[in-house]
Amino acid sequence: MIGSLFVTGPAGTGKSTFCGAFKEWLTRSDYDSIIVNLDPGAEYLPYEPEIDIREFISLNDIMSEYSLGPNGAQVVASDLLIDNAEKIRSKLDLYEDYYVIFDTPGQIELFSFRPSSPMLVERLAGKKGMLAFIADSVVAQTPSGFISEKMLFGSVYSRFYIPMLFVLNKIDLIGDEVVDKIKSWEDDPDLLYGDFLDEKGEMVKDYFLNIINAFKESDIITKISPVSSKDMSGFDDIYSDMSNYFQGGEDTDTEYRDE
Repeated sequence: MIGSLFVTGPAGTGKSTFCGAFKEWLTRSDYDSIIVNLDPGAEYLPYEPEIDIREFISLNDIMSEYSLGPNGAQVVASDLLIDNAEKIRSKLDLYEDYYVIFDTPGQIELFSFRPSSPMLVERLAGKKGMLAFIADSVVAQTPSGFISEKMLFGSVYSRFYIPMLFVLNKIDLIGDEVVDKIKSWEDDPDLLYGDFLDEKGEMVKDYFLNIINAFKESDIITKISPVSSKDMSGFDDIYSDMSNYFQGGEDTDTEYRDE
């Protein structure tokens, strides 16, 4: 594989839709790519995965074997991902010159906060893996919502500590002016704090000032990548960031596209 993008984030942010749309963008741009579904509990996917963990893990079988309900079975299934890493890896070996998009379980805690997940990323991607944290622009359009998204981003980053993108999804729902406002918060934490006070007044202001200062003084302040999976906009920046990390900015797939 050329490189792997593990897509994570809170439920409802459009992770699977992002995966399908990004693969379609790559295909239209003549880049070879595949999607690997890592969600054993997925009942519907807006794409056809080339590799599907549901071939190896069945929630119904887990519920029957361990006498669990659907939620408990999801937790057990997420822990079984690492046991099936070699099966997935053997299928990945068939896609040597491809970008690989990993669609992780819908509930963020089932992937990002399970003990074995960093090991799973290492086994499946080695040094060619990065994360895309999918944030919901509708939530992030308020200062408090943006802060909560960034705190969650920082939590995921601390778990894996590999290159990570902050992808602001669904921007078609909020418009360019609001997107620019959110980007200004990323560029100027003092502006974010001022707008937060306007929203929340004096509510525990010292606590949140310390959090925002921590953003400013750490790698949690990062580039925002606004995208719309519906309009398929912003994916060129996602690809550029991936290419810069995996290939130092060199498009090794060009020789295949120019033939």
